[in-house]
Amino acid sequence: MLRTYFGLFLIAHAVAHAGLAAAPTPGDPDPKPGAFFTGVTRSWLFQKFGLDPGFVRLVGIILVALSTLGFVLSGMGTLGVPGLSEIWKAAAGFSAAVSMILLIPFWHPWLVVGVLIDIGLVVLTCLNSWPS
Repeated sequence: MLRTYFGLFLIAHAVAHAGLAAAPTPGDPDPKPGAFFTGVTRSWLFQKFGLDPGFVRLVGIILVALSTLGFVLSGMGTLGVPGLSEIWKAAAGFSAAVSMILLIPFWHPWLVVGVLIDIGLVVLTCLNSWPS
């Protein structure tokens, strides 16, 4: 039963990434959907380097897609889907790392929970005995 809950949790974490990717920038007077992880002004890091907004958007979309897909696949693997059940730990660890690479440059205080979840997933997936 714990394995089922954990698999559903991983899929829910993927949905959270996709949902935030579609969300407008917090406090924006002219909210635009899909700006949370793709607007150059949303990234304290990318803004410092003066990167092209199109490039920042592309990087945000790629990171969201990779983390979302990876969490869905790892959740499905945890639930026992053939072919994915053998790779769920690698997919979860990879997705958590990509998620942190996404969340940190586009930082907002809401994201602290996501970073803590990602750190926990990296630690848990590095433990060879959990869950078997």
